[in-house]
Amino acid sequence: MTTIKDIARVAGVCVGTVSNYMNNPGLLNDDTRNKIRETIEKLNYNPSAAARSLVMNRTMRIGLVHLISTYSNYQQEMNDSAFLELLAAINTTAAENGYSLLLSAATSKSQELSIIKKLVGEKQVDGLIFMATQENDERINFLCQKDFPFASFGRSKGCEKFSFVDVDGEKGVIQVVNYLVDLGHHRIAYLNPPDGLMFAKHRWKGFCNAMTEHAIPIQEELIIDSGFNEVSGHKAILQLLDLSQPPSAVIAPNDISAFGVMKGLQERGFMPGKDVSVVGFDDISLANLWHPSLTTLAQPFREIGHHLVEMLVKEISGNKKKSHLILEPKLIVRESTAPVKEVS
Repeated sequence: MTTIKDIARVAGVCVGTVSNYMNNPGLLNDDTRNKIRETIEKLNYNPSAAARSLVMNRTMRIGLVHLISTYSNYQQEMNDSAFLELLAAINTTAAENGYSLLLSAATSKSQELSIIKKLVGEKQVDGLIFMATQENDERINFLCQKDFPFASFGRSKGCEKFSFVDVDGEKGVIQVVNYLVDLGHHRIAYLNPPDGLMFAKHRWKGFCNAMTEHAIPIQEELIIDSGFNEVSGHKAILQLLDLSQPPSAVIAPNDISAFGVMKGLQERGFMPGKDVSVVGFDDISLANLWHPSLTTLAQPFREIGHHLVEMLVKEISGNKKKSHLILEPKLIVRESTAPVKEVS
């Protein structure tokens, strides 16, 4: 069996140089790298993952704990389509950097934190990625205390202490309100994402600022605490349609919830877009295939996943500088929005 000693002997370099080639190739000049690479190909050398891990003191795995919920509490989780797109980008970028992805699932916040503590304590992964950050996030507090590499999809308090990628929900919702007002809408219903999530606070701030800018009062009856599933959107629109003066437009927390809104409108004999405008958030693949197609704020999940892994790999490699990236969502206009038409 070929060993790195054999590689060093044939290439005419020391064992330490071969080790540097495998772990930190940037330390070597081009001629030395080419010589070692040609020797490895000639001798058909394939180092085992276990051996690399021992040499590098790394697992070459990135951990991701996904919080899923029972149906009755489904509003606490990201819809599957959005998560799967994000997951695909994370997995691809991890593989490109030589890492595998260890995916775990939790059904409660406490279980999620327990899994994270176990992954860190048992050194099962070299770094972690998570999402749905909260204002006072126990996961962040724990990982910062342990000085363990991680990157989050979302900001939180003390965000200068960790790396994150986020989408500017505040600017996104301002875009939506401005667009709806330009269409003549003033009775705009807003479905609140679950309380405690940081992006919910940012979006609400954007809604309030935009409504104030247009001198449109925020009416309490048009603000509904909702969730991320179709059932919550359906329930919310039925409540709104029972008002003496229903809204002419609805902003949903995500696309799946928006589908529930449109379903409820159709059940009551209204046409989404024609009678009541509906806007989602995410731009999952179904948004363009739904009937009518959904106007929505697109989140660049592929880009988010790519940057999360790149940030994390840098930290794992010893770069202590924290990376911060805030992306802007893009308003995608489709058939579910149109100029105002009063609902009777």
